[in-house]
Amino acid sequence: MTVLSAPIRCSALSEALDEPIAGSVDQRVRWLLVEDRSAWGEKAVRDVLGAELEAAAKERGTRLLLVRRREGDPASDAVRRVFLVDTETREMAVRTVSSLDAVPALLDVPAGEFGTPLTDPILLVCTNGKRDACCALRGRALMAALAPDHAERTWECTHLGGHRFAGNLVCLPDGIVYGRVTPADGPRLADAYLAGQLDPSLLRGRSPWPAPAQVADQALRVSLGLTAVTDVELLAVDGSDRSATVVLGAQAGTYRFDLRAEAGEPRIISCRADEPERPLLWRIV
Repeated sequence: MTVLSAPIRCSALSEALDEPIAGSVDQRVRWLLVEDRSAWGEKAVRDVLGAELEAAAKERGTRLLLVRRREGDPASDAVRRVFLVDTETREMAVRTVSSLDAVPALLDVPAGEFGTPLTDPILLVCTNGKRDACCALRGRALMAALAPDHAERTWECTHLGGHRFAGNLVCLPDGIVYGRVTPADGPRLADAYLAGQLDPSLLRGRSPWPAPAQVADQALRVSLGLTAVTDVELLAVDGSDRSATVVLGAQAGTYRFDLRAEAGEPRIISCRADEPERPLLWRIV
């Protein structure tokens, strides 16, 4: 008798390999979030907003995402909200648009001129299951766990990158990205963020910082037991594609880290991938 076995999910494989998660966040300073209740496909942002806008956002270092509270009738999006977050200045603002044709002009609008200022944090959970099954399986469970206490500040979002680290949770306006967040972890992390705290053990990185700085930040926090969001400051970063020097400020002192990028072990980095890849990992030397 032939026995069929279920394929291992990319997030389960990443955990089994004990793959480091620190330094796995693409550097993006500005986040532009467009409300959209349609059924998201594999390339949801491109499908809804177009390849040209997707490329323009990337060129500007802007993370362009679709967000929703729940899937629904696209006709409900006749008027939709657009959020802008600057993770360096920590400014957030929202405005409404009656047509997606208005979105491209918003890419370069300063946060202070964008719309109504927001002060309450925004939480994002990737649930883009058509992009990767792990985001649906783990992301929706995380959304359900956050709903009782954080429903009004939590949004589903499209692909963030790093689906093998699902469930992924983003805390704005600081651009803090967590990985491997379980339903039990989610409410605890959200409560901590509202109190100005974070958990270094699940920290993938901070989006306004380059990957080597994200690795150094996590290492310094673990070493010194630093948990406040403002405990660590990025003072300098210099380097190339394969090596970098990072200087951080903390506890009235400065700390220098020398890092090198190395190719990790071959692994499937997505449930949709056909061939193994060797992701780049930054290590402190």
